[in-house]
Amino acid sequence: MAAQEFYGDVQRRISASTHDGPTYYLRGNYTLTPEQERYLEERRQNDEKLNELRKDPVLMRYVNGHWQHYQARASAQPGEFCAATYTNLHGSITLNGVDKSWEGGLLTFIGKNIPKPNQFREITATLTQSGDAPATVRIFNAQASPAMHGHGTLIFAVPSMKAALAGMSEKQDFVITIEGQEVFRMGWKEGKSARDNLQKCMRQS
Repeated sequence: MAAQEFYGDVQRRISASTHDGPTYYLRGNYTLTPEQERYLEERRQNDEKLNELRKDPVLMRYVNGHWQHYQARASAQPGEFCAATYTNLHGSITLNGVDKSWEGGLLTFIGKNIPKPNQFREITATLTQSGDAPATVRIFNAQASPAMHGHGTLIFAVPSMKAALAGMSEKQDFVITIEGQEVFRMGWKEGKSARDNLQKCMRQS
């Protein structure tokens, strides 16, 4: 019996013993091979490491995903450059407004599979959001900040922040392709709370 099959059999039997109906137990005549013993020991060590990692609140914020709310420029006046960023292990999504001269804003995606050009450039990309038809538009592409080394950035212009906020869902998925190749796939949760915080910031103007 292969190591993975053995481990799966153990899990099934343990699971069966916790439910109503016939209870199954290990037969007691298993003889573990050295490979199986190593596999089980590795699984035990990995489980211990995962349990330790789960105790790290900072790491778990990225595992579970979290929102940050702020003004994107230190010199911003009240109601200007209001931003919300959702981050998880796959990257980040930011929606932010600008100053009073423009009612639009920016939708920015950062991910490890996004192209990382040496210079800021304009390209064509296709964005698909939950419930919407794909939209192919001209956007900006750059490397991410040094804090996110190895990641690229895609910046979409948002014609209207009010319309963008109205379209925010509690859960929303985004897929971006460039020349037919998928470079970003990620979603957020708790979008309505983020929308409310953005609206509160923008109303301060």
